[in-house]
Amino acid sequence: MGESFPSRIVATGRGMSRRDLLKALGIGIPGAIVLAGCTPTVAPTFPSPNHSVADPAPFIDGVIAGDPLPDGSVIWTRVEPPIGGGPVGVLWTVSPDESFTTVAAGGVITAVGDGDHCVSVRVDGLQPDRWYFYRFEADGAASRVGRLRTAPLAGSSPDHLRFAYASCQQLNPSWFVAHKAAAAEPDLAFFMHLGDYVYVSDGGTITLDDYRSVYHRWRKEPLLKDFHAKLPMVAMWDDGEFYNGYDQPPRNPPRLAAARQAWFENMPVINPGADRAYRSFAWGDLADIPVIDVREYRDPGTTQIDHTTGSGLDAYGPTRSILGAEQFAWLSNELVTSTAAWRMIGNGTPINPWRLVNLEFLRPFRPEMPPNAGLYTPSDGWDDFMVERRDRLQKLSDHGVSDNVFMTGQTHIYMASELRVDPDAGGPVVAYDFVSGSMTADPDVKKSYLKDLPPDVASGVLRVAESWMVQQNPGMRQLNLEDQGYVVVDLTPEECVIEFRHIDTYNPDAEAYTGSKFRIVKGSGHIEILQAEHQGGTLH
Repeated sequence: MGESFPSRIVATGRGMSRRDLLKALGIGIPGAIVLAGCTPTVAPTFPSPNHSVADPAPFIDGVIAGDPLPDGSVIWTRVEPPIGGGPVGVLWTVSPDESFTTVAAGGVITAVGDGDHCVSVRVDGLQPDRWYFYRFEADGAASRVGRLRTAPLAGSSPDHLRFAYASCQQLNPSWFVAHKAAAAEPDLAFFMHLGDYVYVSDGGTITLDDYRSVYHRWRKEPLLKDFHAKLPMVAMWDDGEFYNGYDQPPRNPPRLAAARQAWFENMPVINPGADRAYRSFAWGDLADIPVIDVREYRDPGTTQIDHTTGSGLDAYGPTRSILGAEQFAWLSNELVTSTAAWRMIGNGTPINPWRLVNLEFLRPFRPEMPPNAGLYTPSDGWDDFMVERRDRLQKLSDHGVSDNVFMTGQTHIYMASELRVDPDAGGPVVAYDFVSGSMTADPDVKKSYLKDLPPDVASGVLRVAESWMVQQNPGMRQLNLEDQGYVVVDLTPEECVIEFRHIDTYNPDAEAYTGSKFRIVKGSGHIEILQAEHQGGTLH
């Protein structure tokens, strides 16, 4: 089929009509396969954030755009396989208007069984810093309409960027209302999803077909599909996409290869051929945005929470890495050579120290203790890689690179922290870490661990626990053990404003609200707390 006509057409100037696109592609000429030569009977409409629309066959998994670039983006869909599982020709079009009066780019691609009938298209030739609409057609039917966003040109000076991020969405008794709320947020350019997009079965998700079936189940969620049609996504994986606690050395290489393949098939990213998920993009000179992989290259985490004795000392191993040597060097180059106003790092696990008990008070009696002694939360984060974290922050300090914000997921718990090279010795703040809650409930802390207490008493217990842990960690400014939701970022050349948006994921009619709000003035080295809902977990 690919030899019968061009695979893509990019319009210039005012664009072209759909008829002109089909003619240019040669669809309908003798010998060519007709993909979707007729205009859809009912024009696809963009779903309201307040309700879901059904996705027409064969595009029952919806549509997704991802990774905004100055000249385009990536668009994705999956075609429900025909009987026999043969190839399906798919027409894709991109337009500056939702009615598709004119076409800015379009082409054809083949969905095949070897790729689970998923298609990812790297759209280029578009104008920078604007919204477009896109859709797919096959067998006379059209997908729903999605939106894609292009980034500003390199070297340009945008005055504002607003986006959101979070992680962790399970299929459980809670609702996908956080997705509905995020889709309704005004003026978001994209949503960064930091992993645990799916949760596989540790003992039952083994083969490629197993992994593919997990994505199929998630993509049946109507509010998730509405969310994707509205907001472009910047995706990264975590262990939910592989198996719980995935690290090196791999326990089952064929299983991991299947997990990687299924992820690349189902996400709006183009696999460069090496299964490398970490990457970077920019928003003019306002922000450089590296997205790091803290799962694929990591050494095994520590299992002992006491980092002052026994196997807990492994956390200080000088060669231990959460990033791997190659990614560490890449990230160092991305950050120290950046000339943007801000560096916004997509990060899968907390880089901020998260001690249950600070043991530094024992140092006069135990001078042999390692730096930053304590009992650490088993969070699967950077606390298990003390030397690499220190080196990462030291490089930022040595090169005078400030205004670095880590945007973090994975814990299901909100945290806001100021990062210093040595958190116990003081010194300048070199970066910040804002950790998002989960997009669905897991677990409900009060119902799971405090179920015998009245709700108000349970909340009081959580406030005491939050206050204790904030006091144990000098850089931690706020901790919230209770709520779910996502984080919204408002970025200008002068300041970064962070909102922790909470929502009751057990209420199908819930609306999001701002629980906490923070501001970082460029160059200030300090988090201002503009609004703090849970005073017990806040350090003023």
